[in-house]
Amino acid sequence: MSSGAVLVLTVGTGSKERLEETLYTPLTKSIRDGKWREVVLLPSRATEGGAEVLKKRFPDLRIKMRSLPNSDMENDADACFAYFNDVLGELLGEYKREQVMIDFTRGTKGMSAALVLAAVRHNIPRMRYIGGPRDNHGAVIAGKEEIANLNAVQATGRRLLDDARHLLRQGDFAAVTKLLPDSSNLPEELRGESAILLERAKFYDAWDRLAYREAAELGQRFAENSDLYGAIAWTRELADAPERSNHTDMARWLKKVACDLLENGRRRVRDHHFEDALLRAYRVLELIGQFRLFDHGYDTSSIDPEDKRVKELEERLKKKSHGFGENGKGKYTAARATAARFLKHIGDPIGKPLFDFGEKTYDGLAATRRNHSILVHGFEAAAAETDESSLSRIYGDLQELLCRADEDAKTRLNQLLGWYTDIDERCRVSM
Repeated sequence: MSSGAVLVLTVGTGSKERLEETLYTPLTKSIRDGKWREVVLLPSRATEGGAEVLKKRFPDLRIKMRSLPNSDMENDADACFAYFNDVLGELLGEYKREQVMIDFTRGTKGMSAALVLAAVRHNIPRMRYIGGPRDNHGAVIAGKEEIANLNAVQATGRRLLDDARHLLRQGDFAAVTKLLPDSSNLPEELRGESAILLERAKFYDAWDRLAYREAAELGQRFAENSDLYGAIAWTRELADAPERSNHTDMARWLKKVACDLLENGRRRVRDHHFEDALLRAYRVLELIGQFRLFDHGYDTSSIDPEDKRVKELEERLKKKSHGFGENGKGKYTAARATAARFLKHIGDPIGKPLFDFGEKTYDGLAATRRNHSILVHGFEAAAAETDESSLSRIYGDLQELLCRADEDAKTRLNQLLGWYTDIDERCRVSM
């Protein structure tokens, strides 16, 4: 015997000559098979009388009548779905999904199909129908009715996994981690696939949030022969930041960070997170100057003011409004523009194009507008009136500049693009 809070049944006409056998008996059997706090009958206008007869047979049970509002509506599956969808929605305001049992035995084909679809739409897992051996008229033989339970978790579970794959493909990694908190409510045959989706979503989510150490740790759960091995190794490299005093290693590491941030920003453009994309573009521009100066032995946050070339540039910049800053520890700092000027001064070919990029506009938008963003120093969104095309052009030119500044950037960017391609298909591969 089943138990639950509410039983919902469609009520059809049955055979007029054998109403007891074809209508009342199967519905009565379903109602008696369970301990219900409430029963909801869904008759059509034509079958309200039969529903009233059934209701009177259970005087001690709370039974509600939710008749279809219009005549002849029972043969319009779409109209029935809209109505049943509302009825179930109201019930779920009072009961949990697992407390609802759907019985679609009696009713027109349109009513039964509509009720099943409405239940699936609301993720109601428990359904039933009355079956059994049939007579020459195709009706279940009286006294031999059998209740067949149908668990909809196969359908709803697969729909859930389809939704999760769609979100992964769109880059909504955090949404997947919330959609699939665990696999305990799924059929056993779907739990493996769900676990793969969830673990990959967690990995991609951490990576996308620039939480490289977290991503690298999550990557330890995957086998070395996993198709994600290259991406996992990449996050380990990003998580392994060197000492700033080691200029050579810092330059090598920042080149990787710049590539990762460029692709991260591109995803923000794709998702129309324009303000975040603008901030990332500016940071990549800044990183180019920083890793090029590390290549030359200079840390932009701690430059020796007694350095000969520094003094030479300082002398030249006396008449300009922008020069070196101070870090409070007796050392100079070099912001983006000053870093570009310094690179140009010491003969680095990236210096001039790096400085010029900061001055370039794309339909009125420049990467250096970042300082005017409400997320930095401004009072409104700097990219509020832009569109995807302007930022895409910024990122296209920024990639070109990055590849000029780092000969390995093109290879890295192609790898990054590959690791983010066909994520949903990758999720079908075992860990």
